Amino acid sequence: MTVDKRNDYLKPFVLTTILREQMLNLVEDNEGVNIILKQENRGIKKDKFSSFVYGLYYIKKEEDRKKKRRGRDVSKLFLFSS
Repeated sequence: MTVDKRNDYLKPFVLTTILREQMLNLVEDNEGVNIILKQENRGIKKDKFSSFVYGLYYIKKEEDRKKKRRGRDVSKLFLFSS
C-alpha cells in the first residue's frame, strides 16, 4: 500500500481519535439552564467538537423540517366513497 493510500485509509480513524481527545478535554459548567463547555487544557482545541455539534444540530433541524412537511398529508382531508 502506498503512503497516500494508507493515509486516506487511516484518515477517519485519526480524525475520530482527535475528536475523542477534544471531547475528553471539555469540562461541563452550568449557568442556570445553559450548559457551557470549557477547555481543561488550552493546548487542545475544540474546533472539531464544535463542528461536530453544529453538524448534529443542522441534521436535527433538517429532520424536523422534513417530518413537519411530511405530517401535512392533504389526502386525509378528502372523503372517498366506493
